[in-house]
Amino acid sequence: MQDTGHRRAPLRGRHTRVDDGVVRVGPLLGVPAVLCELGCEPRTVLDSAGVKPAQFEDADTEISYVAASRLLERCVAATGCQHFGLLVGQRAGPSSLGIAGFMLRSAADVSTALRGLVQHLDLHDQGGVPTLLTRGGVTLLGYAIHQSGAEATDQIYDLSITVACNIMRGLCGQSWNPTEVLFARRQPLDLEPYRRFFRAPLHFNADQSAVAFPARWLDHKNPCADPLLHHYLEKEATALHALRSDNIIGDLRGLLRKSLLAHKCTVTDVARQLCIHERTLNRKFHNEGTSFRHELDDIRYEMARQLLADSAMPIARIATTLNYADVSAFSRAFKRWAGITPALWRARRAASP
Repeated sequence: MQDTGHRRAPLRGRHTRVDDGVVRVGPLLGVPAVLCELGCEPRTVLDSAGVKPAQFEDADTEISYVAASRLLERCVAATGCQHFGLLVGQRAGPSSLGIAGFMLRSAADVSTALRGLVQHLDLHDQGGVPTLLTRGGVTLLGYAIHQSGAEATDQIYDLSITVACNIMRGLCGQSWNPTEVLFARRQPLDLEPYRRFFRAPLHFNADQSAVAFPARWLDHKNPCADPLLHHYLEKEATALHALRSDNIIGDLRGLLRKSLLAHKCTVTDVARQLCIHERTLNRKFHNEGTSFRHELDDIRYEMARQLLADSAMPIARIATTLNYADVSAFSRAFKRWAGITPALWRARRAASP
């Protein structure tokens, strides 16, 4: 999809939406313990991030995604540990993901478990989405951030991909290993903690964060399968979705993030995934004072900044990842968004303290 370079005027009556989604603290419950192990007083670090210790007393407590990301940033700053997210993720099992995590445990097989995770994780996390792609006999189970303004995205990806590996080991046995692990971030100085945990080749500066494994594992039977419990949990998750307000814009951001990874992000592609006609989709956007193209630009800009800031990926590869025809089309679009070229934006970001 090539950007034409035309600067579209803002739509009249452009809506104002709450951009900060929420996330359950379940996967973050290990933060205080890891801080203690690294010689830091948890209350001091939590206070600096605007997070209260009482919020860690219940896994179901919801906090803003941006606040959670700020907490990870402050943890790294306080401890100097560049793999802090990895350490927290090691303590988080499937149960930390709420109802979506419990559904993993009761599913009949790996395929059913992971498809349920993709469908229902938004009940736990509204700032990022799980991704599940199979190509050429290889499956990628990953995570993609779409929340605007998230900090410490490298730590979020470390934490999330560690949890993804824990999920697969919970389903397939603790001896299970991925064939490779991808990170959409720069390579840290100390790789040993990653090698010890993942027991697989590591690839940094990738276009996505994911664990890769042979697709045949999707057929692996879950020894803990409980069909009656799974059916009950599925009904509960469906009911919880029905209680949520209709948020076409919020839902679309996650869908666009996944669609860009699959290089299927036209309005027709997205309408098909939402099971509605594209005219209906466009009408919904019009009623919200926005457009499909505007929202696609928003999520591309967010992805571009993440990849420019957190990885050493060449700009030409970033352009391909964002589904631009060439690097010049991407550069023109980025200059419309940021006022400067992606190369200059990256250089200024690197030079800032």
